[in-house]
Amino acid sequence: MPKTGSTKIDLRGCALMVIDMQRYFMERGASAFLAPPCTMVPNVLALIDEFRARGLPIIFTRHAHRKGDPAGQMGRWWKGKLPRLGDPESEIIDSISPMKGELCITKQRYSAFEGTDLAERLRRRRVRTLAICGVMTNLCVETTARHAFMKEFQPVIVKDACAANSQRLHKASLANLAYGFAHIVGTREILSTLRRLP
Repeated sequence: MPKTGSTKIDLRGCALMVIDMQRYFMERGASAFLAPPCTMVPNVLALIDEFRARGLPIIFTRHAHRKGDPAGQMGRWWKGKLPRLGDPESEIIDSISPMKGELCITKQRYSAFEGTDLAERLRRRRVRTLAICGVMTNLCVETTARHAFMKEFQPVIVKDACAANSQRLHKASLANLAYGFAHIVGTREILSTLRRLP
């Protein structure tokens, strides 16, 4: 894997983004079940717990389209088999549900920035760095990270708290992001770095 960016990871002014941890992807038997690594959900939970303990912002996203919405190019690409508002599969899994007051953005595109006010909300909170976890690594995680970079936020991908529907796609996405967009770290590393902050 190419070396990550030369700038040091700065987790001051950092927010955690938890991308699309929905039943649609995460529950066995669901429409797009990913069979994620057994450590993935515990790693996401560890990140959430640490960010909450430090009072740092957490942003959750879920991908869901209105019923009857053809969903444009996404609907054509996925032949309409997308999570729909109101369907139980569109909801975030119970173990990772946002707490009262935590931001949850419903999006209709791969990027959490597209068609939302996410960038403005982050700037109001003086966020500079985004630690990103969730699914899928090669779709919504990667597209959100690239978009964040273009909007002058520094993406940090937590590699063992993300998943795709194959390790090949997961690793390829991480390699691409590491080359010119994002720092790639493990859960243990980011937790250790956070705990050293003043």
